[in-house]
Amino acid sequence: MKKIFALILSAAMLVSLAACGKKDETQYTTSPLTKETEAPTVATEDGGEDPGNPGVTQTNAGADAIVLLPGELYQFDKDAAGGPSIVAITVKGNQLGSAEFNDKDPDVSGLRCFFQLNEWVEFYLDPRSADSLKVYVFKHSDDAKVYTEMSYDDNDKVLATCDLAKPEEESYQWGAFYLNPVDADPGVYDIVFVKGGKAVAAMEAKFFKEGDLTDKSDDDLRAMMKNF
Repeated sequence: MKKIFALILSAAMLVSLAACGKKDETQYTTSPLTKETEAPTVATEDGGEDPGNPGVTQTNAGADAIVLLPGELYQFDKDAAGGPSIVAITVKGNQLGSAEFNDKDPDVSGLRCFFQLNEWVEFYLDPRSADSLKVYVFKHSDDAKVYTEMSYDDNDKVLATCDLAKPEEESYQWGAFYLNPVDADPGVYDIVFVKGGKAVAAMEAKFFKEGDLTDKSDDDLRAMMKNF
């Protein structure tokens, strides 16, 4: 009888130990806490995309941003009751290109937009344009709308300025300016035309280091401006 009781007790203990053993065999599974994501893409200067370059800062212009286009005059007052302040314009320089390259009829597109630092940028306006305008030059802005909101009095961001006044002879220039390499680096700038303290038009232009383009032909300059 004692042997039977001992056998039953031994069997019970074995069952208990087996149960404990199963509890200690817990399986631990690992799952990734993060998922792989694509690096964001940012626009590059040539219109392409740079996938996640951490050194590139992208300025996102709003949907209603005013974006200047190379060689085109943007007229803020184009729909004014009396018409735009600048009907059309010719932009010349005194260092690059032939007379044929520079002497174009006044227009609002196809304007010369390449210059060198220290080169005089000359303006010849359609005689129907408003008199007594002023030019201000700034580093390029992605949104030209900023020029409709700023004050031009004692603006410390102005890199050059000049007055535009109707000349006695139609063929004479209205005014001119140059960017001094002491104050300005090669790059893209905005030329803003102001009347009565308000921006009436703007265009962008690219300025190069002195001597960089002096050996370029008219065709070379046209091709470069086309790809600007």
